[in-house]
Amino acid sequence: MTLTDSFGRQAETTDIDLEKAIETVESYAFDIQKQISKGWNKFLYDTCIVKLEDKKIIEKQYHDETFGSWYILLTDNRILLDGRDFLFCIQVYKNDWVDTTTINLSELTYEAFVAAVKSTR
Repeated sequence: MTLTDSFGRQAETTDIDLEKAIETVESYAFDIQKQISKGWNKFLYDTCIVKLEDKKIIEKQYHDETFGSWYILLTDNRILLDGRDFLFCIQVYKNDWVDTTTINLSELTYEAFVAAVKSTR
């Protein structure tokens, strides 16, 4: 299995287990983008939308002009990236938005990212 970005960089693996192969190559692509991409925040935004799968997205916005900040609003949760402070957050609404997960982008791993996105309702 091979994933290729718009610059021709590739992340690839082989495995008998298709699900494991997909997860492995996605993890490789995540690490490549984190290390060298100028569009890291947009990559995270796009990947987050894909990982949400069938969850109902109420609103989503990407703001390139505000350091690549973005948010995705779900029924009871909000996923956001603060491009100025380099934070990835999951929030729940309880009379106001409250952080349930906050990860500095320099410490964000593929596994933590996927777990945080899947934790939303």
